[in-house]
Amino acid sequence: MKKRRKRRKRKGNKAEQRLLLATGIVLGVLLAVLIGALVFFLVKKTSDIPGNVDEWEESEIDQDEGDEEASEDEESSEVVKIDYPAPEYDFKTDEVTIEIPGLTQSYTLAWVSDLHLTSDFEPADDVMAEHVETIKQRHDALFINSDAETGAVTYSEELWPEIIKYLNYTEIDGKRLDGIIFGGDIMDYCSRSNLDLFLKEYQNLDTSIPLLYIRADHDYGFWYGGNVFTEPMAEALHKDIAGGDELNQKYLDFGEFVVIGVNRSNKDMSQAQYDIIKSQYDKAKQENKPVIAVTHVPYESQDGKFKEFSMEVKGKVYYWSYFLQEGNNIPNVVTRQYLDEIYAEDTPVVKVLAGHMHAGWDGMITPQVSQHIFAPAFQGNIGIIHVVPASE
Repeated sequence: MKKRRKRRKRKGNKAEQRLLLATGIVLGVLLAVLIGALVFFLVKKTSDIPGNVDEWEESEIDQDEGDEEASEDEESSEVVKIDYPAPEYDFKTDEVTIEIPGLTQSYTLAWVSDLHLTSDFEPADDVMAEHVETIKQRHDALFINSDAETGAVTYSEELWPEIIKYLNYTEIDGKRLDGIIFGGDIMDYCSRSNLDLFLKEYQNLDTSIPLLYIRADHDYGFWYGGNVFTEPMAEALHKDIAGGDELNQKYLDFGEFVVIGVNRSNKDMSQAQYDIIKSQYDKAKQENKPVIAVTHVPYESQDGKFKEFSMEVKGKVYYWSYFLQEGNNIPNVVTRQYLDEIYAEDTPVVKVLAGHMHAGWDGMITPQVSQHIFAPAFQGNIGIIHVVPASE
């Protein structure tokens, strides 16, 4: 019995020893791991700190280079002011001021219409030989500007590059133009030659200035092309110029007010065009934004005074006749719905701007709304529109 107890005791001692040994090994491994991690952390932190003067200087140089790169990036993001050449031609300005309550600043827009560019003096693919003489006669007799003192004559194609210079160069109160409106009849008719003449200078226009280009009958006029040059072909030539014929692009939103244009105002509106413009008017009303309405063909005045002016300068009704329903421009149902927006007592429209008459006029078309007709560009006129806070 005594011998068995001794054996069991020896076995128990050996088991305890093995357990202690295993525990020691585990603790040793854990301690080694912790020490290694601590050493790695200290070495990593030390390596991040410049250890001598040279390293500190290199660190400062790196920081300086970073600052310089950031500064260069900031400078490159700034708008570079281009020094555009001044026009050599002495333009006359047809100025109008539009007062709008609540504006936080003043705005200046330019207007150009009725330039009637002409370039075809020889037959071409889109200009038939039998029409060349008519084109020459219109060029030489209608769309010229004569200097009263010197008698010198300037033609539209000579004015066009000067107009672009004027638009790029002009500053009002130390600020360049806030917007440009091409109000129609920039060309006397549509042809590839006229488009080339237009684009030659148009490509030099400052693209940072918002532009609204509404076309009229002459911009798309395909009258001299016979059967080989059609209206769809004329429209296609305009496709990539200032929004082309895209009806939903005929507006300029300045945040505090909106300019809404009517493309091809010499024709009755399509339902699609009216729907787009109606949505723009509804949005302006919802946002409580005043509207400046832009058209090529002007609108009748309720008091008949504009009819007197039209008969004097044109010898006929030369506008949309809403009240008297006379002349060539009698609105259909859709166009009349649009004009209802202009003539309504609660209209958001504060001013109508137009051309077409080849003479200047300003007056009330309703008790609420006034209309300004700009003098033609072919006579050396450029419109200047001052949109200012209303005086209290």
